[in-house]
Amino acid sequence: MSSGFLYKSELLLLLPLAGFLLFGLGKKASKKHLFFHVLVAFLLILALAAPYSAEITSPETNQSRITVISDETTSMELLQKGVPQNISEKLSNRVPVTVTTISGSHTSLGDAIMQQASPENYVLIISDGQSNSGTPIEDALSYCYGNGFPVAALIPNTLKEDLSVEIEGGNELVIGNEAPFELYVRKSTENEMRYELRVTVDHKQVMEKKIIQTGRIESFNFSHTFDTLGPHTVKATLHPANINVKGLDYFENNNQYMKSVYVTPKPKVLFVTEERDSPLASILNEVYEVHPARSFSSLNGMDAVVIDNQAASTISNSEVEALRKYIINGGGMVVVGGDTSFDYPAERTYQNTQFETLLPVTSSSSNWRGGRNIVLMLDVSPSTLQSNRIGGRVLDDILSNAVVLLENDHLKDARVDVITFGSKGKDVTNGFVDMSKESNRLWLEGEIRKITPSGDSTSLERGMLAARNLLRGQNSSADAEIIIVSDGGIGNRNEGDKTFEQAISCADSLHEEGIGIHFVHIHSPSTERQVTPNGKYYADLMMNRIGLSKNYNKIEPGQRVNVSFSEKSEDSEDIEDNFSSGALIVYDPRHFITREISEIPHDLLGYNEVSPKPEANRLVATRLGKPVITVWRLGLGRVAAVTTDNGYGQGVPWAPSLYTGNDSLVITRTLNWAVADTEMFESMQLKVPDLKVNQPGRILITTREEGAPELYFDKKPMEITPIGNRMYESYVTPVTFGLHKISEKPAGVNETEEFMPESFGVENVSWRPASANCPDEYTHIGENPLFRTALLENGGKIYTTADIYSRITTDSVTHAEKQAVTKVIYTKYILVLAFLIYLIYTLYHTYNTRMK
Repeated sequence: MSSGFLYKSELLLLLPLAGFLLFGLGKKASKKHLFFHVLVAFLLILALAAPYSAEITSPETNQSRITVISDETTSMELLQKGVPQNISEKLSNRVPVTVTTISGSHTSLGDAIMQQASPENYVLIISDGQSNSGTPIEDALSYCYGNGFPVAALIPNTLKEDLSVEIEGGNELVIGNEAPFELYVRKSTENEMRYELRVTVDHKQVMEKKIIQTGRIESFNFSHTFDTLGPHTVKATLHPANINVKGLDYFENNNQYMKSVYVTPKPKVLFVTEERDSPLASILNEVYEVHPARSFSSLNGMDAVVIDNQAASTISNSEVEALRKYIINGGGMVVVGGDTSFDYPAERTYQNTQFETLLPVTSSSSNWRGGRNIVLMLDVSPSTLQSNRIGGRVLDDILSNAVVLLENDHLKDARVDVITFGSKGKDVTNGFVDMSKESNRLWLEGEIRKITPSGDSTSLERGMLAARNLLRGQNSSADAEIIIVSDGGIGNRNEGDKTFEQAISCADSLHEEGIGIHFVHIHSPSTERQVTPNGKYYADLMMNRIGLSKNYNKIEPGQRVNVSFSEKSEDSEDIEDNFSSGALIVYDPRHFITREISEIPHDLLGYNEVSPKPEANRLVATRLGKPVITVWRLGLGRVAAVTTDNGYGQGVPWAPSLYTGNDSLVITRTLNWAVADTEMFESMQLKVPDLKVNQPGRILITTREEGAPELYFDKKPMEITPIGNRMYESYVTPVTFGLHKISEKPAGVNETEEFMPESFGVENVSWRPASANCPDEYTHIGENPLFRTALLENGGKIYTTADIYSRITTDSVTHAEKQAVTKVIYTKYILVLAFLIYLIYTLYHTYNTRMK
């Protein structure tokens, strides 16, 4: 509500009126007579100024409007046709229907959803759910869910059979190393199909299989060891590739896939060690060109340096400066622990040395209090906008306590995801954030302070379901906790409502899965659905019902909570002893080193006591939080600290299993990560991915010389854009399938990969191979099975051609709120008041005068 005057300048007439009043008071005139005349004049001036009041209202309107997103891209040729047109014709007489079309050889379904979604618009997607450009479809649906935009889908039946093939593997490989490849054959339906699969390397067949496939996707693993340098090709073909398989294979251009490979010499690694026959040495010798040494005197030409259990006393300051310069310019370094490194020997550790400044860890004991994946659930329902009785809102207390929780010492090493829940749940952080980094904590606090209320009610159950899905995607060996911060308005709305019972059931199942639950109840007397008819708080009752009453914290507005995670139950006193052998967990599963490594089953028998630096990434740790693999970037280079021994340990090994079998993968990846830049001493480095026909592909270029290089894609000059210090990018768009060349001089295209025989196995830095395959539109075929899941998880609906007409007219009715400003002008009311005052006084004065 606001108020004002339409014509404020008219109020200046009050000044002479005030002068007249003062003049009249100085005379012997009747003060009553003067008062009434001045009052009437005052009201007339007020009426001239036109006073008003304005109120902003949000009236609800029920309306129905459907926008059909019709996917008519190439992949839809396999599905039933004419569905969008039929729906539009049958519904247009009942509700307004608009049809928008996406077409071509690329599908930007996420972008189309984002463009059409709104509170008043019911979006119906008719598509196979395959989206290969623009906004990811999961992000678009999550955006709609978070903002309350209705979205539904109808997926037509897949009528035509088709097969596609794709190869995954490295484009740049090391000579003499076994290179793994994975081959995927996708099928548009569940029907049985027979075909022959052949794989060739440089025209020589390495695999042939006859396949009977019923499932939508089959994968095949194969490996190959390249024993010559330079360009090579790997090609997979579904046979017969140029004719339809029994008349059923619809597309022909996706029956072959070519991968270009460039083979480089083995990376050169300087290995500073006293134990050249250790398990670590064996891994290095298998993969790299190893140069054993006892000092750092020969870093020139090395792709990385591995420092194995070297005492602080053996590393001089001049060697540290040489290492610093080497790393900053792009070199890699891996420092492996043991009984004479990091925190050993006690009289001279790495702590506070110049060498320690290069490392992602300090040689001091890690004060571990985290080791948890925590979802912080914040109540943002409309009830949190109520006054907290101390000059603010309940929401202010919820957000302030969330910030306080992030500063809790027990969360310093935790990974935290923040979601909000009203009638729906929304992921604020878009994934878990490592709280050991101060920059992450400050960013997260800023994001929390931006949160505003949403939804029309409090659905605790939906929030907990969203939290469970987030925690299920994390490492199962880490502790999982949910912290709910709410005003406690979680009770049933009416007698038949089961909201509270559903929330208890959900919380109980979470507790049974081993997920800890804490409830921070911001008590405000004005909050509805907070107290049961028996006078108990719903939040307290819920925590009692699931056996976690000790985790219920009720605080008053203005107070700050202190949630404790350190309480040990009676049967947990020996936990540290149980894990003292060094049970390992993958702390950050998203890093290159730990990706797809769910667990490391064998224990360590010893480790060095270190603490990660604030900007380092802790990747692998013991169950008690002792870092084992920690990494960071220093300048252009990479540094990894492996804080256990080399698997030999002078006869008493700490980590024998970490260098054998499947467990050794994490060590191999750590070494590969450190030596990622195998061409750092070449004049030019190119990173070339597999390209797609008629799709731009990004080429990354790094040079050792000033100025942008001149390069050609086949015979056409490449447009090269600087993106950093001696770093460039270029986008190329091939128009034909086959092998293309990136070179310093114009070179012809080889569409069938028919290199001159002498081109194979020759290291030639003047050009690189680049293979182009069919667009993604032909690779991912048939219905996308993840589309249904993503839609349902984000509150959408799925229709069929049989039920859409009976359901959609009701479902599409939206409740829209539009803000409107209503002004009420009081001029006529003031004039009426002035007239009545003047009339009544005149009658009164006339009557009294005549009576006298």
